[in-house]
Amino acid sequence: MVSGDRRQLGRDYVWNTAASLMSSLSLVIMLTAVTRTAGIAAAGVYSLAIAVGQQFQTLGMYEVRTYHVTDVSGRYAFGNYLATRIVTTVLMIGGIVAATMAGANPRDGLVSLLVAMLRIFDAVEDVFYSEFQRNGRLDIGGRACFWRITTTTGVFVVTLVVTHDLMSATILTLVMSSIAFVLLYLPAARRLFSVRPCWDFSRIWSLLVECLPLFLGSFLAMYLTNAPRYAIEEFLDSQAQGVFAIIYMPAVAINMLSLFVFRPLLTPIASRWVGGDRQGFARLVRRGLVTTSGAFVLVALVSLVAGPWILQLVFNQDVSAYLPELMILVAGGAFNAVAVILYYALTTMRRQVLVFGGYAAAAVVVLVLSRLLVPIWALMGAALSYAGAMLVLALLFLLLSLHSARLAGAQTHATTRR
Repeated sequence: MVSGDRRQLGRDYVWNTAASLMSSLSLVIMLTAVTRTAGIAAAGVYSLAIAVGQQFQTLGMYEVRTYHVTDVSGRYAFGNYLATRIVTTVLMIGGIVAATMAGANPRDGLVSLLVAMLRIFDAVEDVFYSEFQRNGRLDIGGRACFWRITTTTGVFVVTLVVTHDLMSATILTLVMSSIAFVLLYLPAARRLFSVRPCWDFSRIWSLLVECLPLFLGSFLAMYLTNAPRYAIEEFLDSQAQGVFAIIYMPAVAINMLSLFVFRPLLTPIASRWVGGDRQGFARLVRRGLVTTSGAFVLVALVSLVAGPWILQLVFNQDVSAYLPELMILVAGGAFNAVAVILYYALTTMRRQVLVFGGYAAAAVVVLVLSRLLVPIWALMGAALSYAGAMLVLALLFLLLSLHSARLAGAQTHATTRR
């Protein structure tokens, strides 16, 4: 690797790490602000609204990112990706409105709607972030993402502390985040590529069809995470929802630490696969799995020794009685991180249908477990449901990845012999 490439990769790592860290920390910071200013029950309402936003964020993003950044041959232009993202974001908004306003009193429904709408920015900026990465400038996307999320988090927290009103804080945050997005992304993007959407509906339709299995898989993947929350909403109460949101945080840390190393490698991984470098491809995937193992050991040790104390320090809530649930969720977070890395590998190999099959099987598992275990064992049932589903998913993706790699190797060998 030449020195210029090495420096660029270093910048990519720095800003992608900063953006990923801020993205994860923002959830903790905002949940902390809600908990400390409004209490654990309000935190439960807030966390469920964010969960709904994240659920439909998968519709907005349509899981095109992995396909986009690995489209190194340029099959689709950025205009195609942007037009497609506009369509899916409109559908995302419709889904959020339907989910948050159904059966709720007007004010609670409106608050939930506004909170869930905060996830729109993640869906829209993702298409720019992906194009920066495809152009070899992940650092630009990471920098813009970092400052946009910092603005969102800062405005939300400051306004909430001053007003103690979740609706006012969310409205102002939506306005300021819109301004930050325009200022941070558009000028930088225009210097590298056209930001005009290309309304070629045949290309949009082709891209939607191409990524449909990935979207369905990602929607089900988010359901795997949220199904215990939905069961808590049905069988328990907002206070239990708030406690679950707090003890779930260490599980998020494992994914965050793993993706710090792995996400900048997505385009190099795709290049090795397309170029026929199967050993290089496998080596980079293994690096991601090793990183996940290290992240799990680190988070598990910290959680076991000082997890409840740290969470009480941050959220001002005593969750020491839930240490067993916390450790099970950490294990589930590790299984989830393994599944995400293997998901990227399968997508690079263009095994989208297999990805969907794995997620569908795990979704059935979590649906059955959450409805059976949460009414009986409360939060322990929710933790076991999450960890059990993620273990099933990780094992399925491992088997599918090994099978796909072996099949591709056999095809390459047969072609060479001819």
